[in-house]
Amino acid sequence: MTGVHLHLLVNHAPLFGALFALALFAASFIWAPDVLRRAALVALIFTALGAVASDLTGDPAEDAIRGFPGVRREVIHEHEELGEKSYIASAILGVLALGALARWRRTPVPKGVTLGALAGTVIVSGMMAYTSLLGGRVRHTEVRPGATEADATTIEPRRPPGPRPQE
Repeated sequence: MTGVHLHLLVNHAPLFGALFALALFAASFIWAPDVLRRAALVALIFTALGAVASDLTGDPAEDAIRGFPGVRREVIHEHEELGEKSYIASAILGVLALGALARWRRTPVPKGVTLGALAGTVIVSGMMAYTSLLGGRVRHTEVRPGATEADATTIEPRRPPGPRPQE
């Protein structure tokens, strides 16, 4: 199994983890507040771990796909840039979730903390959704705005081996 396989395996986890946490937080205002809030916080921790895995496997996936028909550097770069920001936001939220679970381990998670976590989860969910869309555009020219049939067959040269230049 290569970095490409791992990236394809884990790249959906941050998006679906964030959306799952969002659903749990929303449901916690209707049913079983403390149980669902704690479950949402745990989901945010796993979302952050998935984001770390996606970030670490992104470069091997990028190296493998460059030079394929329809793959453009600027599309990869846009996905990579937002991916890094999404990963950082998710990691911060995951650490805060871990802190909240430790702080309120014996008492119910306060509503104010839940509202703050809910706001953070909305932001991270949006960032992950857009990062996913940009990632899909790397290989799927049909979801690129303004793409033509010629875009699907254009081949850019591979990057030469060696140290990565700063983009």
